[in-house]
Amino acid sequence: MKVSDFFGRRVLDKKANEIGKVVDLVIKPKKGIITTIIISTSDFGLTRKNLEIKISDLQEVGDYLLLNIAKEELEARKESTPKTEKVRLDIEE
Repeated sequence: MKVSDFFGRRVLDKKANEIGKVVDLVIKPKKGIITTIIISTSDFGLTRKNLEIKISDLQEVGDYLLLNIAKEELEARKESTPKTEKVRLDIEE
């Protein structure tokens, strides 16, 4: 599966409730490993929230990404985690 196949894919929680869709991925380029999946909860700018999903939260990948946690747990996790400053990494060849 290519990384581009993830973008726009719908995400369901463990109760099969739709959470949103994949908008971004965080990867470790040297190892080629996806570490985090960013999910947008809405298409509209005013109500849009981004949630971060760890790979360990994924249960199954198919037509949808199925998680092994509930939406409430994701939102609670987002509120409890401190905001981190974004840092640009330069990768040497």
